[in-house]
Amino acid sequence: MQEPETGDCRTGKWTLDAIAKARKSANGSAYRFHKECMEQNITGGVYVPFWRDLPFTDIHMAVTPDVLHQLYQGVFKHLIGWCQSIFGEKELDKRIQTLPYGHGLRHFKTGISSLPQISGPERKNMAKILLGCIHDIMPARDVKAVKSLLDFIYLAQYSTHDQLTLGYLEAALDEFHQNKEYFIQVGCRDHLNFPKLHSLLHYSESIQFFGMTDNYNTEMFERLHIDFAKDGWRATNQRDEFPQMIICMAQLAGEDHLLSHYIDEYARTKNSKNNQIDRQTSTLQKPLYPCDRKPTPST
Repeated sequence: MQEPETGDCRTGKWTLDAIAKARKSANGSAYRFHKECMEQNITGGVYVPFWRDLPFTDIHMAVTPDVLHQLYQGVFKHLIGWCQSIFGEKELDKRIQTLPYGHGLRHFKTGISSLPQISGPERKNMAKILLGCIHDIMPARDVKAVKSLLDFIYLAQYSTHDQLTLGYLEAALDEFHQNKEYFIQVGCRDHLNFPKLHSLLHYSESIQFFGMTDNYNTEMFERLHIDFAKDGWRATNQRDEFPQMIICMAQLAGEDHLLSHYIDEYARTKNSKNNQIDRQTSTLQKPLYPCDRKPTPST
């Protein structure tokens, strides 16, 4: 996976044949079936894929690039760790703390090593300042590797692409592969053989097949955590919160008619009289959301 070129593309027929071969050699042993599949880099828990009878489905094209989790929370997260291991967390924090304020830049006044849980927006702010913190302390070869990887991350997020910009994207990745050995030589890693780095090889192809990466970036759905989880939790009394959160979500979406189904299903699974909720809650006129928002009308 660390090679700068992709291997032969898998097909549905190849995968089905590999699973059938593993089943035959396993002789009914789940352990042997799992082992045979894993040797072919196939998950060992699926005996009959759901797409087997869908002749026009290429399941291997279903995994599309993900800017948030593959680039920022994946490759860039590794990049930060490599820089910290080369010249230490304290030195990187010191350089980040002494950076001057700038428009559009976040100032990490305590550095980044002490952050307990780093979110996607925080990773983006780190990417803006990383190159300026390392350009005079790391060898030129390493700086080129960092720069090319940052170039790739930003180029992958273009709202439009043509053959020229895709060429820039591929050139940035090629430059990284030409200089990546430095991270192994200094002991950051024993190898660069991990899936998220390999996925970069497929970005250009995926953009040509499916369009810009913002069409299938999971970052847009992260916003739903606030509406469906955080706001719903705050509106409850933190006791038996799940049915209360359902009521809040249904009222916010204007889907009160779904409450009866959700409440009955929840009560059935809990199988407890204490969780039987009065059906009159579905006729509440005032939403339980603390911000007292009304459902957004559909357009």
